Amino acid sequence: MAEIKPFRGLIYEPEKIGGDYSKVVAPPYDVIPRKMRDELYLKSEYNIIRLILGKSVEGDSAAANKYTRAKDSLENWVRKGVLARDDKEALYIYSQEYSAGGKTCLRIGFMALMKIGESGQDEVLPHEYTLAKPKADRMNLIKEVQSNLSPIFSLYDGEGSITGILKKEMDAAPPIIDIKLDGEHHKFWRLARAEVISAICSGMRDKKAFIADGHHRYEVAKNYRDVLRTSPEYDGRADYVMMYFTDLSVREGLTVFATHRIIKAMPRVEKSEIISKLNEYFEIFECRDLTEMAGKLEDDFSEEHAFGFFDGEKYLFMRSKDKEKLLALMLEDKSLQWKDLDVSVLHSAILGKILSVKTEEGNITYVKTAEDAETGVKDGSHAAAFFLRSTRLEQLKSVAELGEMMPQKSTYFYPKLLTGLVINQIVVLQPLFSG
Repeated sequence: MAEIKPFRGLIYEPEKIGGDYSKVVAPPYDVIPRKMRDELYLKSEYNIIRLILGKSVEGDSAAANKYTRAKDSLENWVRKGVLARDDKEALYIYSQEYSAGGKTCLRIGFMALMKIGESGQDEVLPHEYTLAKPKADRMNLIKEVQSNLSPIFSLYDGEGSITGILKKEMDAAPPIIDIKLDGEHHKFWRLARAEVISAICSGMRDKKAFIADGHHRYEVAKNYRDVLRTSPEYDGRADYVMMYFTDLSVREGLTVFATHRIIKAMPRVEKSEIISKLNEYFEIFECRDLTEMAGKLEDDFSEEHAFGFFDGEKYLFMRSKDKEKLLALMLEDKSLQWKDLDVSVLHSAILGKILSVKTEEGNITYVKTAEDAETGVKDGSHAAAFFLRSTRLEQLKSVAELGEMMPQKSTYFYPKLLTGLVINQIVVLQPLFSG
């Protein structure tokens, strides 16, 4: 099942960064827009952004580019002692206190190395499809830095037992990193006691891990391992990947938001025809504005499928009239659990069949707030927006356990894990990717 182990993490030395970790950490690379990237560059010459999301410059080539610059920066920071590798193997406890839905929440988890599964027998269960372009980007990066720079976010069903161990360790010592960023309080502990590590690793042996965030990085880690295995000198270190684990049963620390879709090109028909087609399958209610539409969507707990829609003129709230009629449109060889997901209905039935919208990479933009979706239509860059409800955790688990994948960006776990708290150096032989 979940085979995990401690590791000697690479961590920023406080005196080298002025004692302020907030200046060197960053969100995951895939949620950083250009403006934020530039701001993070200015925060510190040692900000992790320089490794995870480098800038391309004029004159870049195969021999000199943002990936090779990331490698040079990482090696330079290690040489200068800005990043130092722990003397002992450890697990790393990570807590995040944040506000959601008008209440204060606390998510507790830990970072470890997890063994990457073999093809056809992987104990890590993904739940979303991935895209080619992000995977190529991350593969180019890992080949150069030979490290896991960001943890993959995973869930396991532990019934609270391991979380109880983590809480005791948190109470026993102050965190080594304690920072507040954007209304979130992040704390980070080094856990090096052998007997506690053994208890946690043993407790995870009968658990399955479900990827919540980091599908592209997990696939890249597996592909990277497979490439390295072609070398007779490979020592097995890339068989493991850095992963963050939090207990699926501790629900008060798990907040899932929807990811909305904005469509660049809609079918070339009158807007009234689009609404007419939707009306065949959905009850449609016109709303005054985004606030009313989003409120109706958030407050809808019916068994029917519900969506919001904005075409630049009208805000619509839609609720399915007949789920069986929608189900008949979904011809994929998938389970009923998969077909009952709002996001599956949107991609397969609404976009794929009812409206004949092209769903290939590039025509759909994924945004995390309703306001961003609205702006994407109002500014003329997109033709329409579809708004979704959050995918429930039990839906994610049931679909993943069946070995099925949801459409891209089906969930948005909040808050994101910070990148830069710890790095796992894989440390493979440099000549493996020469030439």
